[in-house]
Amino acid sequence: MQKVYSAVFGSGLGHVSRVYAIAKILERTSECRFRYSSFDEAYDFLKKYNEDVNYAPSVAIKWNVAGGVSGSRTVLGGPSVFAAFVEQVLFERRQLSKYRPRVTLSDSRLSAVLASKSLFCPVVTILNQIRILFPPRFRHGRFSDALERTEADFLGLYWSLSDEVLIPDLPPPFTISEANVSNVDVSNKVSYTGFMTPKLSIPEEQLSKVKSALGLDSRPVIFIQISGPNATKDAFIQPVLESTGFLSRKYNVIVSKGLPSQSPIPYKLANGAWVYDWCPIKDELFVLGDVLVARAGHTTISQCISTGKPTVLVPIFNHSEQIWNAEKFSRLGLGITIASEDLTAGKLQTGVDECVDNQNYRDNMRRIKEVSDRFDGIQEAASIVKGYL
Repeated sequence: MQKVYSAVFGSGLGHVSRVYAIAKILERTSECRFRYSSFDEAYDFLKKYNEDVNYAPSVAIKWNVAGGVSGSRTVLGGPSVFAAFVEQVLFERRQLSKYRPRVTLSDSRLSAVLASKSLFCPVVTILNQIRILFPPRFRHGRFSDALERTEADFLGLYWSLSDEVLIPDLPPPFTISEANVSNVDVSNKVSYTGFMTPKLSIPEEQLSKVKSALGLDSRPVIFIQISGPNATKDAFIQPVLESTGFLSRKYNVIVSKGLPSQSPIPYKLANGAWVYDWCPIKDELFVLGDVLVARAGHTTISQCISTGKPTVLVPIFNHSEQIWNAEKFSRLGLGITIASEDLTAGKLQTGVDECVDNQNYRDNMRRIKEVSDRFDGIQEAASIVKGYL
């Protein structure tokens, strides 16, 4: 049986969900087995499904009390972050030396790329953030431009050690992660696979069961999915719950807090909205929803597009990748973006109303969905990895 080693970025569940889907295809269609390396939420996810996973040293982003990225704490913690990265490289090298896989599948883990190449092991990298941009409020003139360019060249050099770099996104001009993958010199290794989110095909009978269980009526369905690192969730949950009083007068409202260790049984608020601490029917609600409210993580956006639903995006405060993803999403006319620091129940209500009432968002989303439907990123990635077995 051929062995695959998969190192997955651990913050949130977006990275691990796409790698896990690729692994299940390969385990089903090829004689291979996976060993994972991750940390934080992704590690918990893999342990929940009893997968073979090692806890890697975490190179953690620093969060502030507002539930966003703390730029000052992250910069001040630079030496410790570098030390943790070196520890990660050494850790991955030890694991690879013992496991001796045919190929490494790295999702946004540069340490695994370096460790694999030091042992002459092929590595396929999934990446939707080759360069790290400043949030817009920190971009000031030539200095920030020069710093971003230098950093992009540096990171591009090391990412290009990968045998292949897969961008889990639509090709230009529809690339959601455009700002985060452009102007980096790894073009000879890069291919756009399309989104790496499962194609949802849910039987009508199952959708009917969900509608009946939740008592959904003929009004539009608003599904609010709160995702991302646990440290960022409280700042999103509070205004969402405040908004349900107004929204439930006009819509069917379902909220998922995205807390995987909590109960999967929903409870109903006095205003009529349903709340899940952990939602086991997320896919069904993506299909049933008329408008979605979500963070601006790349996997989340790809799910919104794959199901063709206009969306109100609330990127994590100071999280440059999500902010630039949301900027491109809005530029394509697919929905509304509300800055996390500006989020209130009133603005959330206004954004949902706009997405429900404005036909342009639905038309634009339908056109982009037609482009997305031409690709199957998970199957493409599985086929590429299989070529190394």
